[in-house]
Amino acid sequence: MDLLLPLVLLAVGVAAGWLLRGRRSAAAAPDEPAATDGQSGARWHADVRAIADAASTFALIIDSEGTVVHVNESARSALPAVQVGTSLAAISPPLADLVRRAVVGDDGASEERVFLGEPPRSLNVITVAFAGGVLASLYDVTEDVDFDEARRTFSAAVSHELRTPLARILGLAESLGLPNTDDEREELVTQIEHEVDGMRQLIDEMLLLAALDRGRLAVIGGVVDAGGVASDIVEAAKQRRIGRGRDITCTVTGEVDVPVAQRLFEVVVQNLVDNALIHGGPAAAVLVSVRAEGDDAVITVADTGIGIASQHLPFVFQRFYRGEASRTGPGSGLGLALVKHIVEAHGGAVTAESDGTSGTLLRVTLPRVS
Repeated sequence: MDLLLPLVLLAVGVAAGWLLRGRRSAAAAPDEPAATDGQSGARWHADVRAIADAASTFALIIDSEGTVVHVNESARSALPAVQVGTSLAAISPPLADLVRRAVVGDDGASEERVFLGEPPRSLNVITVAFAGGVLASLYDVTEDVDFDEARRTFSAAVSHELRTPLARILGLAESLGLPNTDDEREELVTQIEHEVDGMRQLIDEMLLLAALDRGRLAVIGGVVDAGGVASDIVEAAKQRRIGRGRDITCTVTGEVDVPVAQRLFEVVVQNLVDNALIHGGPAAAVLVSVRAEGDDAVITVADTGIGIASQHLPFVFQRFYRGEASRTGPGSGLGLALVKHIVEAHGGAVTAESDGTSGTLLRVTLPRVS
């Protein structure tokens, strides 16, 4: 299936070249009146323009000087930078080079990849030369390229994230075989349980992300009391190992309901709170706030910890991204990515604010149910 579209486009390109060569031959046939160069050129251009307009891909016609002379409807909508009358070299030097090579080559079709547009798209390009110009057919493979890269990154990250706790568990288990006091043995068992819980959380988060990517959970309906969920999660955090003895508070202003399934909203708040507890540092206080602002519900989780350095702030919602200060600590690097995915799937937004020295504020905005 991946090769089907290029082969179809290649066949169209070759057919176009054959058609145009046939036009040349017909024009030179002795039993027909010979057309003038102007008439012949106009007929060829009309044929190529008809092919471009019929194409479902982005199609351009470029003259032998490298100027765009025709853009089909698909290309006009998707590639606004490509305008009739502009020099292709000013828009995309690599694409201009493909066209130049097609002009000086033969009528055969060739296929290569270029990047074009803002944000850049990955485009496979088939060029077919004809008398006076080149027909370029472009189709978008951005999602395929992004998926391949994401799959490689995801596989490498998962491999690393699973191997690390497994190595620690192995080391702790080997330590159990050494002479230990009962207290030391109990501490080793507690650490092993902690590592196992971390691996279980990582696997659960990966499965949830996979379900969200497939659209299985993002469309689940439901309305949840945002303040009630946040209060319950904060109270539970105080009893957990990660939050025991910590200063964790929750303030709820009014009734704030959001159109999110309860399970998914719990994932959002739980990950925001865990992120603050883990990365704020053991002495950091954590404040959770839920309130209404107009038609929106605003959920913030602030900590008084060490903050996030400016160079890391734009990347905190990427999967498996962890700043230098948090690479050796607990956490999978998936929590905030899950938050972003769920919130945006429900029409909301999430942001992170920090001056890099005095804490971090994570803000979630979701539509509010009146």
